[in-house]
Amino acid sequence: CASYFSNGIKLLSLDHWENNYELSLHLHNYYAEAEYCNGNFSQVKRVTKVVLEKSRTFYDKLRAYLVLIKTLGAETKLHEAIEMGIGILTHLGNNLSSESFDHSAINNSFNAIKASFENMTYREFSSLKIMEDSDALVAMNVMGELLQYAFFTNQGVGVCFITHMIRLSLDYGVCKESSFALASCSVMLHARGDLRASKLLSHFALSLLARLDCKDMLSRVYACVYAINSYTLEPLNKVSEKLLLGYEVGMQTGDIQFATYNARLYCESSFWSGVRLGVIEGYIQVWVQQMIEYKQEWNLNMINALKYTVLILMKCSNNLLPPNGDFLEEGKKILNEHIEKKRTHLAAMVCFHLSYTAYIFCNYDFARNMVEMRWKLEKNRNRKVGIFGAVHFFDGLISIVSAQQTKEDKWINHALECVNKTKASTNVNPQRVLLLETEIDVLMGKTKDAIESYNKAINAARENKCINEQAIVNERAGDFCLHYGDSRASYYHGEAYRLYLKWGSAGKAAHLKRNHSFSDFS
Repeated sequence: CASYFSNGIKLLSLDHWENNYELSLHLHNYYAEAEYCNGNFSQVKRVTKVVLEKSRTFYDKLRAYLVLIKTLGAETKLHEAIEMGIGILTHLGNNLSSESFDHSAINNSFNAIKASFENMTYREFSSLKIMEDSDALVAMNVMGELLQYAFFTNQGVGVCFITHMIRLSLDYGVCKESSFALASCSVMLHARGDLRASKLLSHFALSLLARLDCKDMLSRVYACVYAINSYTLEPLNKVSEKLLLGYEVGMQTGDIQFATYNARLYCESSFWSGVRLGVIEGYIQVWVQQMIEYKQEWNLNMINALKYTVLILMKCSNNLLPPNGDFLEEGKKILNEHIEKKRTHLAAMVCFHLSYTAYIFCNYDFARNMVEMRWKLEKNRNRKVGIFGAVHFFDGLISIVSAQQTKEDKWINHALECVNKTKASTNVNPQRVLLLETEIDVLMGKTKDAIESYNKAINAARENKCINEQAIVNERAGDFCLHYGDSRASYYHGEAYRLYLKWGSAGKAAHLKRNHSFSDFS
């Protein structure tokens, strides 16, 4: 549709800004928004520059500013996007600064907001009036765009935006952006360990989304709610369905950033629920091309972290994999590049994927180094990498091996912490808790019932159709038997081999066969 708006602009008279101001303004704004959806950011900047120069009032400039903010965000110029948005908010009388914050005051305000909703009934929430104040609506719109960037750059700013948006919603009434603010607040509460309040605000966000029937916020709310809370309550394949819907609706409404964000989350949830790797690779190929087409650099970098892991497990011949096969060191180069560019959250994500891959291929020293690197990156950050509970689970497994190797108390303590967090965050993946508890018992020398416990974890993974984790538990059972001279080791290693192949992980299956003896009945 961009070509129609472009042609419409060409048909305007030379003095159209003087004689056809409203039509000129709308055509240019629609054209800029269409080119943003097309990923033609140079054209967006050219057209919005004209709008900002020709607009007669500050309010006439707002649509141009908003599409510019989204463009800067897509280009990963997150600080510039936030500064531009704060300038708009300041003009509207919302005095926010990204440089100087009283963190104590921000946290007090955030906690007060949380308390307001914790004491609110569903009936009270449903009776909140609809926002009508024009300046408040504009402020909510701007902060709704900025919120996503603040999460990944300055979390103090993010908490400030959430608090201000919810305060405006309580004072002036709710609007479509209120649902996103509530969902984002749920994310922050989850990061702080307040799971009860997090789930409550997730429910409020979804109910407001339905009440206002605001499809243009669905992609954002789903990305927050279903990536953070719902995986603890329902199977990941059900969560994946919601994320796919978030992608589809986001593309329909032009919310390209959150549409592709949902697409990336869909690939992650599919991976951790044990969908065949070949299928996931197909999803990734399609969406990588789309992210390139729409110039969604941030989401492209995020999905590439998963892509690298999938290709290593599949042992594909691809230019992402180094010719010498030292994929972990090659991955570390990618990590260092993100660190140099101060992409902290993205670097932490890469750290986790590398620690997971190193653990799977039994390079425990590298896995331990990546865990420690991620701790360093996430220090003093409220929002940490979670990935559907996989971080706590694999951090726990890596910590147990590290405790065995180093005898350091910090790894035993972290392993126990991960067990508790895994228990608290999952009602639908019992195999994770069962395996962690079994490995802890073995670490502590309680080996009498270990095989029975491993079998329980295997059965739980089978019942949940988590073929990937079923393979891991079988491998760990085989390693245990091998260590204690139990002849059943070959059976468990053989089962792990068969399951890895069934999952599509030829690379891991070959690694297992090189290092262990068992009958191949695959």
